[in-house]
Amino acid sequence: MLDIDFTTIIWEIINFLVLTVILYYLVLKPMTKRSEERAIEKAALRATMLRDQLDAQEKLHEIDTRLLNLDEEIEKITEQAYINSQIQQSDLLEATRVEAESIMMEAVAEARKEQEVDIKRLQNDLVETVIRISSDALRQVTPAQVHDKLIEEMTQNIWNLGRTDIRRVQEIRDSLAERIPTVEVAVPRELTNEQTKKLLSTFNALADKEVELEVAVEPEMVSGIRARIGDFILDNSIGAHLNSLRDEIREALENLSQPENE
Repeated sequence: MLDIDFTTIIWEIINFLVLTVILYYLVLKPMTKRSEERAIEKAALRATMLRDQLDAQEKLHEIDTRLLNLDEEIEKITEQAYINSQIQQSDLLEATRVEAESIMMEAVAEARKEQEVDIKRLQNDLVETVIRISSDALRQVTPAQVHDKLIEEMTQNIWNLGRTDIRRVQEIRDSLAERIPTVEVAVPRELTNEQTKKLLSTFNALADKEVELEVAVEPEMVSGIRARIGDFILDNSIGAHLNSLRDEIREALENLSQPENE
């Protein structure tokens, strides 16, 4: 009768089972997982290829369709390009017109300014000519008595200030407070000794102190006298009237040169 070692058989069976489990987890399961992953990758790749193929077919169909309608598309593109060129040309013409109008307006404004300057210069020349002619004429025809009379009138007016305008007298004196008491006198011809003495006494009384006269001869004054004392100018000369006349003539010419709608 055979001697069977059941213990050995059992351990062999256990070893086989353990080896089978180890081989399953270490070899068979990874291989199976890898096969499944490769199968999934192949399926995804196949799906991608199929999608690309469908896209390619769709694009090919679209190209075929566009090729069939190529003439119509070319005509549409050409027409649109023509419309765009017309629009650009119109915009360019409009911009050119606006720029031309702007340049024209600037040129007109500049021409008006130059015209105004020329008119102003001509007016000034005309006024100065009138005043010069008037001054020369008055210098020739005005008698010496008029000159003497105007000086006499100034001295009398200064004496009258003490009675009629004491405030102005005080202002003149205040303006001389910190100054050398000098009176600058301008006349068209030399003063006589009598006129000089009378002017000195008059200005001494006005300044309430002794003053010095600085006399300058200015023939363009025609006749009369102009005096500066402190901050004040006293003028009783035909030249002053001519200057006033100059301003009046200039203002009248300016009013005449203004457009009627202004």
